[in-house]
Amino acid sequence: MTYTLKSSIFTIFAIVLAAALVLASISYALAGHNGAVVTTDVNVCVPTTISATIADPAGTHKVANMFLTVDDGSSVQSENIPTDGTSAEISVGPFNADTTVFWNVFGGGERSYDQPLWNGFGGATFSADISAYAASVGSFAWVIGGVDDPNPFVNWNEVQVPACAPETKDECKNGGWADFGFKNQGQCIRFVNTDQDSR
Repeated sequence: MTYTLKSSIFTIFAIVLAAALVLASISYALAGHNGAVVTTDVNVCVPTTISATIADPAGTHKVANMFLTVDDGSSVQSENIPTDGTSAEISVGPFNADTTVFWNVFGGGERSYDQPLWNGFGGATFSADISAYAASVGSFAWVIGGVDDPNPFVNWNEVQVPACAPETKDECKNGGWADFGFKNQGQCIRFVNTDQDSR
């Protein structure tokens, strides 16, 4: 009788301890690998700025290797996202043609509540597939070389930035045509008159 009681108490204690360990590991996983909050300030004739701030700067397990990466079609820029709550900021443009700007956040998490947006995340073979990709390239680089990088798992976010264009003929004068990317003043004025872009 005593042996059975002690055995039952031990079993209950073991179950409670196991449950506590499982709960602790879940909260740690959710608290760690903080994602980022990203804002885009789209502008037409001045630079467009994309900013990223760590989602939980007061968290106990912040990740220091998160990078904001922006590809504007002509260059790729990356900035480390600080863990102190300040922002990483990347500015691009203005552009003389309508431009799609791509951005993403790399590092810090491959989970569904983080950036990056992983193509195939949650699929049955995702872990094996991404491990195989990392092995094939010799390492796993968090920051990749823009939208042309061959990493098959990354889905980029898109921001549409309109072209900077003159609204009046006066904006084309005194060299203003060059600021809008026109070849000469006449081409700029023709755009204002006809709304046909020949840049």
